[in-house]
Amino acid sequence: RFLWTMATSAGPTSRGIATVLARHRHGKSLAALGLFGAGLVAVGVTSPSRLARLVNPLGLSLPVYLIFYVVQRGGLALIDRTVEWWLRRHYADRPLPYRANTGAVGLARLEWIDYFYLAVNSVVETAFTTHVIQLVLTSPYMAWRPTDFSLLNTFPALYLIFALDDMFYAPAHKLMHAPAFYPYVHKHHHRQNLPVRGYLDAGNEHPIEQVIGLSCLWAALRVVARLTGVHAATILCHFVLYAVLALLNHTDYDVRFKLFGFEYSVGAHETHHRYPQTNMAQYFMFWDKLMGTYKPYCEGKPATKTT
Repeated sequence: RFLWTMATSAGPTSRGIATVLARHRHGKSLAALGLFGAGLVAVGVTSPSRLARLVNPLGLSLPVYLIFYVVQRGGLALIDRTVEWWLRRHYADRPLPYRANTGAVGLARLEWIDYFYLAVNSVVETAFTTHVIQLVLTSPYMAWRPTDFSLLNTFPALYLIFALDDMFYAPAHKLMHAPAFYPYVHKHHHRQNLPVRGYLDAGNEHPIEQVIGLSCLWAALRVVARLTGVHAATILCHFVLYAVLALLNHTDYDVRFKLFGFEYSVGAHETHHRYPQTNMAQYFMFWDKLMGTYKPYCEGKPATKTT
């Protein structure tokens, strides 16, 4: 209702655009993105330097920024292909049973809006990475030199980043399922009820959701840096593992493991896509058990033939 009021209060042209968006099946999602984009434009108009710091805090030249973007995209593509190869080699005989038992399938093909959001999110990810680099270079709680490794800023810091990221993300994820918010942002990701494509399904989310998720990670990095310190190598390791686990979460292979409360299961995230009000966390199901949103994996009953 708020988005509609904003769109219709500016005159006939805006009312016409709002009418088109309201009738389009992706209208609410696009309207939310339009409002978010308008906010960025407003920041750029009122304070160009602030927008520049938001998008490019390192002050990189355009050619260098583009090279950085391409390298990051290439790295993610390599991780995606490596994970796919590893799954086929080690988990080909261990698919998640629900799909085989029921014959259920997910989103058959991606549409233009999916590729558009993937493209926007790739730029958001690059901007976020530059912010993390700036944080490492400027924060007294971060380290990057080889001589700066310590007992705390490596493995304990890595564990805490995952734990706190999920602690922030789980309630934020639950909020994105609130009826007043869900149709405008998170519903887009749930068009895929049975993820299978790895990165394409993991990164196929509304850009506002992307910002919310990365903000949770940003908060986790800042808190852990003050608790244990964080080395740049720890952050790099986290980024790689973060990408791998996100990709795995959006495949159809039954990968699972437990480690000091880190209770990872691809089936848990498939359950979330099948039952959207459950399993809000990504790695630590402890947070869902605490919020009362945890649901064990259900294999489904095999389809029976009738005459």
